[in-house]
Amino acid sequence: MFYVFNLRKFLKIACVYVVLGLVLNTGFNYFLSSNTKSVMADKKVYIAIVIDDFGYSGEGTEDMINLPIVFTGAVMPFSENSKDNAEKLISAGKETIVHMPMESLTGKKSWVGDRGIFLDMKDEYIRKNVNDAFDIVVGAKGLNNHMGSAIMEDKRTLSAVLDTVEEKGLYFLDSVTTPNSKAEEICKDKNITIFKRDVFLDSTDDENKVKENLLKAEKVANEKGYAIAIGHVGPDGGNVTVNAIKNLYSEMESRGVEFVTLSQLEKVIKN
Repeated sequence: MFYVFNLRKFLKIACVYVVLGLVLNTGFNYFLSSNTKSVMADKKVYIAIVIDDFGYSGEGTEDMINLPIVFTGAVMPFSENSKDNAEKLISAGKETIVHMPMESLTGKKSWVGDRGIFLDMKDEYIRKNVNDAFDIVVGAKGLNNHMGSAIMEDKRTLSAVLDTVEEKGLYFLDSVTTPNSKAEEICKDKNITIFKRDVFLDSTDDENKVKENLLKAEKVANEKGYAIAIGHVGPDGGNVTVNAIKNLYSEMESRGVEFVTLSQLEKVIKN
């Protein structure tokens, strides 16, 4: 018996297999793509942005407060707009901390202000100034240092600063203005939650540089699960920093970044 080759039938069957293959391949690729997107969406990393120098109503203050992401606002406590800026931050759903002026190893004492923390101060006056600062920045969840490299390296004065933080059950953010900070050692002794700055965002008038630093914070977060980035209102950041965050935050969120306050980050780390 001879088999008669039917070209038309062969082509018809071949077409069916080709179409079936394309459908299966498309479906498989869609499954992989959807699954990858799902995994990426489930992978969260956390960035806590801290914005220093509220209190002066400096450049970018209002726009920064109105950003659609949460952040922690560090408020200079003895400035003319300290209370006003702190209240506006809280009303906008942001978090506040005291941005405590402290003596630096470099620069003039006048830059710290009359109510800052100095090496020659007695412990009782240090505690009074810190307590007064918290009375002004009502609702503050913690404290970080403004300048302060000299204080951060001096165990006695820094310990007096942190006495009040301990008593109030709050956290401390080391802005890392010196590599020789005693903060971690003292906070451990006093059982205070301590955070450390990972990235400085600004002190530049180049928006692209701020964006670069935001992406650097994202890289740090991808490596260890979270990152803390410090920026500024006023001359050290202001509108440049506001615009960089505005133009980049949505893209970062699409890659799995969640912006949090330091209090929220504390819960994430503990969990």
